[in-house]
Amino acid sequence: MYIKMTLTKATLDKFSNKDLTKIKKPKTKEYYDRPFELADRDSLGVRVSLKGKIVWQYRYRYLGKAQRLTLGSYPYLKIEDARQKLPELKGWLEEGLDPKQMLLARKNKNLEQSQYTLIKLASDWKDTLSENDMKKGTIDNYNNVIDKWILNTPKRDKLKVNWVIQKMNMPFENIRGSDWMSYFSWICDEGSPIVAGSVLKLIKSIVKWGLITDKITNQLILEYKVNDVGRASQPSERTPSAEDIAYMWLEIEKSKALPQTKLCLKLIIIFGGRNTAVRTMKWEHLDFDNLIWTIPLPKRRKEYPRRAAFEGDETVQRPEKHPIPEIAKQLLYDFMRIYGNKGFVFKGEAQSKPLTVHAVDRFCLRMSANLFRKNQISKIIPHDFRRSLNSILCEIDVKWDPVCEKILGHKLRGTKAHYNKADYLSQQLEAYNLYWSLINQEIDKLVFEKTSLS
Repeated sequence: MYIKMTLTKATLDKFSNKDLTKIKKPKTKEYYDRPFELADRDSLGVRVSLKGKIVWQYRYRYLGKAQRLTLGSYPYLKIEDARQKLPELKGWLEEGLDPKQMLLARKNKNLEQSQYTLIKLASDWKDTLSENDMKKGTIDNYNNVIDKWILNTPKRDKLKVNWVIQKMNMPFENIRGSDWMSYFSWICDEGSPIVAGSVLKLIKSIVKWGLITDKITNQLILEYKVNDVGRASQPSERTPSAEDIAYMWLEIEKSKALPQTKLCLKLIIIFGGRNTAVRTMKWEHLDFDNLIWTIPLPKRRKEYPRRAAFEGDETVQRPEKHPIPEIAKQLLYDFMRIYGNKGFVFKGEAQSKPLTVHAVDRFCLRMSANLFRKNQISKIIPHDFRRSLNSILCEIDVKWDPVCEKILGHKLRGTKAHYNKADYLSQQLEAYNLYWSLINQEIDKLVFEKTSLS
């Protein structure tokens, strides 16, 4: 016996109230002859099997053939939820797409996304980093952060807890707010709040890439701010005076550190140079005939050839150029006589590589610790000397401000950045000499005071 019933509004209302008396599993055997269906609207209906299973189905025609698409079963999919699916299904049909194939593709995509964990996502993002798009130092920094705080494989200082491996090795789509907050609390404990803020910024970049490439859909982390998980690093205000620098210079000379480490820090002081720029200096960058030091790549970014440039045309590559003052020339000459003039000036453990940034930073901190212990001079890091050069010269005369901008490798302000490409070499040399004379005066004073006391 086959019974076909019309699904009226009253009956549908009873569906939503979980009253299924009219379509529940029949009580007499005569109703088991065949399944039956109840129609709703817009080609939506329910099909009741012989065993009483109720499923929602959408009937449509595609390429001239009748099709039937199962949407879900009752009571897990209620009538109002089934109806909400119809606009999307009809939209696909209007675009000439098969709803059945579209839902299958979505299911496969969700399956692929479920395989992405934070570890896999970060690892895949690492593989996209290219030295053609960013500087090697930037890539190395990203890799170090990922290795330690995401892959939990730091090069040094073993972690107390491999948090991501042990507690967040789950599909990225399943990571919730409580998971993120526990994760960043762990980073604050193992590292610091500033480190947590830095890791958040990097993870945001990774997640944005994952969203753009359709690997994930969970974007909860993008709503977080640095202050939610840690705190941002504050720019240092430390500006060593000429006297502080004189103390540091004498402390460097007394040190038993490697000659290349000592000279590297001295040149950072003389040039007001960036740690990386001085550390990676090569002899080929130094023109002793014209006394010019050329830094081949601009600060923190790559320059690209202009459109339709001829092969080998590098006219748009604007390197930094600085004159070599007499004090720097003499120090480099003395160093060259002992260590030669090939490759990097300041070689690291491997002759083919320069000193590491950590080697110079640690040396400066040791010298600074000695100065604090002996003379109560506050902590100094290499970058502080850049503020000293600018501040000391501008205290004498504000005319040195644009020259200092060139010395520090900064762009000029406003439209000058586009049109003023002068290197100010003679003005830079004058500034270097004035700056060194002020430091040298303080060194002479300290040496004289020490001699007088002895």
